[in-house]
Amino acid sequence: MGLTKPAHQVITVAGTNGKGSCVACLQAILEQAGYRTGAYTSPHLHHFNERICLEGEEVSDRVLCDAFVAVEHARKEQSLSYFEFGTLAALWLFSKADIDVAILEVGLGGRLDAVNIIDSDIAIITSISLDHQDWLGNDLESIATEKAGIIRHKAPLVYGDLVPCESVLKKADALDAPVYRLNLECYGIVNQDNKAWTFIGCEISGKAQTIEQLPLPHIDLSNAVLAVQAISLLPLAIERKAFEEALDGLALPGRFELRKDLDTKKRVILDVAHNPAAAELLGERLLQFRRVNPGITQIVGVIAVMADKDIESIAGALESCLDICYIAQVDEPRCMPSAESFRRIKQYGIESRLEQFDSLEEAYKAACKLATTEDVVVVTGSFYTVAAVRHLSQ
Repeated sequence: MGLTKPAHQVITVAGTNGKGSCVACLQAILEQAGYRTGAYTSPHLHHFNERICLEGEEVSDRVLCDAFVAVEHARKEQSLSYFEFGTLAALWLFSKADIDVAILEVGLGGRLDAVNIIDSDIAIITSISLDHQDWLGNDLESIATEKAGIIRHKAPLVYGDLVPCESVLKKADALDAPVYRLNLECYGIVNQDNKAWTFIGCEISGKAQTIEQLPLPHIDLSNAVLAVQAISLLPLAIERKAFEEALDGLALPGRFELRKDLDTKKRVILDVAHNPAAAELLGERLLQFRRVNPGITQIVGVIAVMADKDIESIAGALESCLDICYIAQVDEPRCMPSAESFRRIKQYGIESRLEQFDSLEEAYKAACKLATTEDVVVVTGSFYTVAAVRHLSQ
């Protein structure tokens, strides 16, 4: 299919958490600067088209079907997985569109992921924590080895772990790939008024770069720092105004997404956190949200997770910020039954008030009914969980 170089520049993004936010930030800044981008992400919340964006917009059904036909014709007798088929469709569309930058999000791991058939000009590893152990390994270094598979010879690596994995650093060293680490070579400093921040990082020449008074995005700042650092390493001219306008109000569905329930008008936060590390970050953001909203009397959690997830650690990470927790399940074969989730959380010793629901929608509606107008309902546990109730809010 001739897909070895789908764009003039390619950025590949791997990591346990933060990939989607990082991709959204890269895409927004580059598009604002006038460059044509293609972004491939996964999973989607509502429909497959979300996975493939050209020039900042989801591709249409017609365009997507054309790509599927091209892949089907080219594969002949070769069997392809669901993800491989989608990846080739995205790469085919990018190659036909003559884009400036392709942004490719790894689906799982990195070394053996379908996205990794493309050699990137810049690799980003957002963070590494325990998740998908059945596929990637049972410890951080094993998982890191898989994610480090996206690093290429002499191509920069932008790396977000504050405590780095040796597997990543050794792979970068072996490939002579320069490493730009969060809080070492690049970092963000929030202003005292908590309304803006300053980026400090490096250009590809090694020259220091500082961009002051940037708007705080609605995504986790560390992912914005990684994105800005990666863009600073591209051989592209980016004006300060592009950073400002792209970051101002930048948000991503399902990532600490603040909405209102359609029926009760109660405040709702939707977050796709589905592993302990993501739950810890969600907990930190909820505590901060509570500090700046002193009228909150209680935060009501609604949790439904997939069967392979560490529900005990997820619930434990959120215990300090949830006053009551409704345990539910999604109408999805992979979902952990609410009875099992409830039992495991109780056995783990979680002291928050717990209630079990067989229906996620029932749990959500009960939570909204319980909350006051000053309170907030938090729905989390998986992409499926957020997608199942997102239509009930705006």
